[in-house]
Amino acid sequence: MKRVFIATAMMVVGSATVQAQDFTPYAGVGLGVFGLEAKDSSVNFNQKNTVFGGYAKFGVDANDYIGAELRVGTTSKGDQSYPAGAIFAGSVAGTIDQKADYFFSYLAKLQYPVSQDFRAYAMLGATTAKHKVIMPPALGTSGSNTKTGFSYGVGGDFTINDQLSVGGEWMQYWSNVTVDVNQKVKIWGAVGTLTMHF
Repeated sequence: MKRVFIATAMMVVGSATVQAQDFTPYAGVGLGVFGLEAKDSSVNFNQKNTVFGGYAKFGVDANDYIGAELRVGTTSKGDQSYPAGAIFAGSVAGTIDQKADYFFSYLAKLQYPVSQDFRAYAMLGATTAKHKVIMPPALGTSGSNTKTGFSYGVGGDFTINDQLSVGGEWMQYWSNVTVDVNQKVKIWGAVGTLTMHF
């Protein structure tokens, strides 16, 4: 994971050195649906929830092709009910909840101006997130884990005027990040964005 951070930092520093005069800072929000997928191989637990979530973002475009972005966000809680014996032999019926309490993403942005008003982009970087599972005591122990995983995604941005743009994106924040000995988690997001350029 250190290599991801170093590569991202080198891209940003390199961009700053060559294109410092073109820096365009921006801030905005993204709101939409997020997928939380937790799987524990030691028991019969494989839960997928689609929930509401969002983030605030702060970034800079070094030029028309390279940028960097930081974002902080959270998701709502998703739940799933299990009948007796579904999780493991003799388990009682119950409901298990999961959510991403928070996430921080540090991303390099590779973009391309398709036209004067529209640009497509790809994001590469990492996300540190706190994933929480809440379950009845009879089914197991509730817990939360904070981990960092590789992140990537694609999106598009449509310019309304010099200060404002709207867009949409799909982002894979985590891909099978091991949060416990036998438990892996995926987190993805599909959102609409609103961005203010300075």
